[in-house]
Amino acid sequence: LALPRSAHAWEETHVYGIANFDGAGECTNGGTHARHTTTAALFAAPFQVYAPLGLWDETSTKNNLDARGSYFTDSTEAASCGCVADDQSLDSGVDEADVIFVHTHGGHSESGSYYTNLSMGNASYACSVRTDNNMKFGVNGGDLDIAVVKACQSGDYNVWANQGYRQKITESASSMSTWNAFHGNSSCSSATETEVSSYAWSSLYSGVGDNWLDLFYDDDAAVDSDDCPTSIIMGSSSSLRSTMYTYGGFMDRKDTGSKTGSTIHYIGGCDPAGGIVLPN
Repeated sequence: LALPRSAHAWEETHVYGIANFDGAGECTNGGTHARHTTTAALFAAPFQVYAPLGLWDETSTKNNLDARGSYFTDSTEAASCGCVADDQSLDSGVDEADVIFVHTHGGHSESGSYYTNLSMGNASYACSVRTDNNMKFGVNGGDLDIAVVKACQSGDYNVWANQGYRQKITESASSMSTWNAFHGNSSCSSATETEVSSYAWSSLYSGVGDNWLDLFYDDDAAVDSDDCPTSIIMGSSSSLRSTMYTYGGFMDRKDTGSKTGSTIHYIGGCDPAGGIVLPN
């Protein structure tokens, strides 16, 4: 059923594929992965299909040099990082969208401050954005509800346990409910393309957290080689957070209330490189 535009709020998806590094004007990272832009396109595809039906409004792509650190930086955080804040830039900023997908390189720190960092594409802006001094989502006019982050160490258990996500990227009145990412390193193979496409299509109306774990968990036979997806849901009660994890979707985002608590979902015993073995 195609609904008229007046029947729903303006709905937007932004995807960021950051594949190219170490070239002219690019950030230095040492790992160019062409697949990062392929997955961004695959994630965008369902929203582009639904737009002509009146069920979604807009999907924007910012890849490589167009993926700027300023687009991940909130005005309230600009002073702490000494960088331009442009996260509500039209068709570009992460907090101008309702749903985002980013595929890039990532890492985390437990030295002094617990945070996740994501590599960006344009050296004229911040080449690394951090959860502790760039990002603040769904506040001061921002719209972001769901962030899907295909990057190593982007949803680290220890960072979560030491108040490195909800307390830093949201406020109590924030719209932001879901941070889907990875504890430890995550693989990037041809299978990743199928997983991203399947996840985007299957999570439009439900399973936004549950599907993430189902599709991206990989129990590798080698020690320290598992892929360990995590789904961090922010909200006022465990029941509301559980409802979003299981029944929420990109097009059916559940209200989780004030962002005063969070739940991290993962598969116990998962053993990745770049992170501890997840507790059972």
